Amino acid sequence: MISTESTESLARPAMEVFAFIADVRNDPRWHTDVLEARLIDGTTVDKGSTFEIKTKPVMGVSGGTVTVSEYDPPSRIVFDVRMGKLEPTTTFTVVPHGQGCRVTRRIDMEPQGLMRVMAPFMGGMMRKRNAGFLANLKRVLEID
Repeated sequence: MISTESTESLARPAMEVFAFIADVRNDPRWHTDVLEARLIDGTTVDKGSTFEIKTKPVMGVSGGTVTVSEYDPPSRIVFDVRMGKLEPTTTFTVVPHGQGCRVTRRIDMEPQGLMRVMAPFMGGMMRKRNAGFLANLKRVLEID
C-alpha cells in the first residue's frame, strides 16, 4: 500500500473550499494531471456521483472515473478513482482554521502488477506531487 498526505492552509471558508473540491469538474483548474472532467449522472454532487475524467499524468493521456464514496459537507469527501489498473482512493478533510480552513489531501493506493515493483519509488513522487496540487488549489482559490 502506498499512502501519502499533505495539508495546506487556505484563506477561504471551509464550506466554499469543500464545495469547490467536491465538484471534480473544477479539477482542471488546480490539478495539473486532469485535463477534463464531466459529471456523468445528475446535476449536483453527492454520495454516489460519478465523474468521467481525462488525465495526463506522467505518461500519455488516459481516461477513467471518479466516484464520490463518502460525502460529509463541509468536512470530508472521499473519491474512488479508477484509471486502468490504478485505483487510488483520495480523501479530502477540510477543517475551519482561523479565518479560513486547513485542507488535507490523502491518497491511498494498492499497486497492481508491475506497479508493485515500482511502489518504493512512487511514494516520494506522489508526496511531492500531492503537495504541489494543494499549493495549486490554494493559489486558485485565494486569487479568485
